Amino acid sequence: MEDIERGAEGQESGQDELQLAAFSERIVAFTLDLALFGACYYASLALVFRKYSVFLNPYSGQWALMWTGFFLVYQGFLSCEGRRSLGKAALGIRVVDRDGAPLGVGAAALRSLLYVVSSILNLGFLWSLFNPARRCWHDLAVGSLVVRDAPRESGGARPLVRLAAAGCAAVFLGAAAWKHVVGPRYYANMDVAYARVGLQEIARLQAIHHSRFGSYAKDLLALAPLSGAPEAFLRDMANLFDLDAGVRIDASARGYTVTARAADEARTLLVQKGP
Repeated sequence: MEDIERGAEGQESGQDELQLAAFSERIVAFTLDLALFGACYYASLALVFRKYSVFLNPYSGQWALMWTGFFLVYQGFLSCEGRRSLGKAALGIRVVDRDGAPLGVGAAALRSLLYVVSSILNLGFLWSLFNPARRCWHDLAVGSLVVRDAPRESGGARPLVRLAAAGCAAVFLGAAAWKHVVGPRYYANMDVAYARVGLQEIARLQAIHHSRFGSYAKDLLALAPLSGAPEAFLRDMANLFDLDAGVRIDASARGYTVTARAADEARTLLVQKGP
């Protein structure tokens, strides 16, 4: 088969000319599929773990891994033997091999697994913007193409699809920025802020201890009974502070100093003096 170009370099099957799907069409189709599984993930998380918030669920990591596996199976199964995912069906595009024939099961499975590699900073997906055949990394690995069901007069994508693609791209870029830049800083600041709240609670209990016993406590175990819920208090302290570094309380008749490290990645040093 001989390479041709229609809007970008494509390939020719033995009969009909293939027209490559635009990047905007691909990103909208992928987003539709991803949104479907995202909705299923959150709905199932809420139904199975009713006592936890979906945003503060201790099992969310394992649950996300499971649904990621489901998504990859879904993409692999619906990319071979002429099948299409719901997103691709909605946009009128499909996955084929380099000759325009339906992708085989093995190639489709490998292509789907390589989504994980293409997802690294989304570089593998963005690669299609610079590749003449509009191939992502996972396409290059198995020799696949994403083409339109029927050629259109214009080689470009429809205006509404372009607009939707711009919105999808903004969401993906925002999510990446949150995950790799903004989010880590936000959570680090919140970890330190929560640890300072913990120090204020220690100060409150020290005041109670001094009023009852005329002295300040020298460790958290002496303060725990005064909290009203000793086990919960100690569990909170373990979550707020790096207990491997220890929470040190230097107490005297005149006052006390609490020295601890927050549970953030930098293990920020915090000091609380009283009264």
